[in-house]
Amino acid sequence: MRRGFEFDAALCVDCRACNAACMLENGFQPGTRNIYSWNREALPLFRVINLSLACNHCKKPACLEGCPAKAYTVDSTGAVIHHQERCMGCSYCTWRCPYDSPKINEEKGFIEKCHLCTDRAAEDIEPACVTACPTGALRVTELDDFPPAVADWFPETGIKPSVKLNGITEMSGPIILPVEEDPGEEEYSFPVPVTKLIREWSLLVFSLLVIAASSLLVAYAISDTGASRFLPAIMLTGALIISFAHLGVRTRAWRAVLNVISSPLSREIVMVILLTILAYLNWLRPGMIHIFMLAIAALLTLISVDMVYFASDRSAALKLHSGQAFFSGIFIATWFIVPETIFLVFSLLAAISVIIRYRSAEKDRLIQSLYYFRALSIPLVFLLLYPGSDITTTVAEIVFFAGIAADRALFFDDFHPVNLKETISEHFYHEYEKERDKQRENSGIS
Repeated sequence: MRRGFEFDAALCVDCRACNAACMLENGFQPGTRNIYSWNREALPLFRVINLSLACNHCKKPACLEGCPAKAYTVDSTGAVIHHQERCMGCSYCTWRCPYDSPKINEEKGFIEKCHLCTDRAAEDIEPACVTACPTGALRVTELDDFPPAVADWFPETGIKPSVKLNGITEMSGPIILPVEEDPGEEEYSFPVPVTKLIREWSLLVFSLLVIAASSLLVAYAISDTGASRFLPAIMLTGALIISFAHLGVRTRAWRAVLNVISSPLSREIVMVILLTILAYLNWLRPGMIHIFMLAIAALLTLISVDMVYFASDRSAALKLHSGQAFFSGIFIATWFIVPETIFLVFSLLAAISVIIRYRSAEKDRLIQSLYYFRALSIPLVFLLLYPGSDITTTVAEIVFFAGIAADRALFFDDFHPVNLKETISEHFYHEYEKERDKQRENSGIS
């Protein structure tokens, strides 16, 4: 038997007592329990719906599997427990969880998450959120298998959440106004790409340095025209140093390598450390490491970088993105290869990827600028290479590497892990738009 929550939308009145009780009982930050509300204005013909969700304590928790620091465990009741004293604040679990349960506490630097009030459970007392609910909308239940939530907006990713939702499929509503029109509900707004790029700057710089170093090692193995031996070692060292900036609790960075078996992030860190060691040996002890062994290690490192993102966003679009680490690394390596036919082929593939992602031109100004620069950089490189002079070739090289960096930034912008908050917003926004179109047709308004 597994313990989990049962929620009845018909009984919830949006009093938010459950959220307040969770904060007071556990000392969590506001919003650890998610409260979603639609049609608060109670517009005619539209049903008011409220939804209270915290951790769903999944049978196959993605947070536990992905955590590199092994900060998660599962107790005998099936409750997924997060141990703050083990957490290094990498936030990878926030990518892996499709239900927006783990929250990073920016002030403390580590994750906070519902743990079904295990201390109270030991004394046979229900969780604080349940005892605080005045209407009985929120309860704890025990089942061998929880039924799937039959709702288009509820992500089903195969991890079997321990939650039973009632009264959420009656579609006399809920139709809502677009979330952008409710400035008071900041937590339900769509993510802002610019903010994401700024917030994740350390990951962007880290990945660019790893890609550059790996590509130079591959180029060195294939062609003698590769870069100096010391550059990859210096770049990888810089990447490891910058990776600390992403952690909330840097003193626990050593825990990043504890979950190599199941965590893509842990495997990435191990591969970058290993490649750094090999790069230094290649620099300080030339010939000690075979160049093809270096190239294989570099390629595996690039794959490990990509898997961190592919494990959270499994969309085909991301796998075809020319900003992914493996493609970018090979693309850079082809710059040093003669004949240039391989470089031309990869340039065409990059151009096709950019064309497929034409919707990036409809986003905010920064993303538009990056997209147009990436699109123009591909033909511009060939125009600059054509004269064959040293000056134009140097400019072409600068444009080429700048285009790779822009494409990597676009990769981060296009990276969207499955998240309940976004699927809810997108689903009901489209439902609202469909209802508006239907009403226009019925009233004869164009």
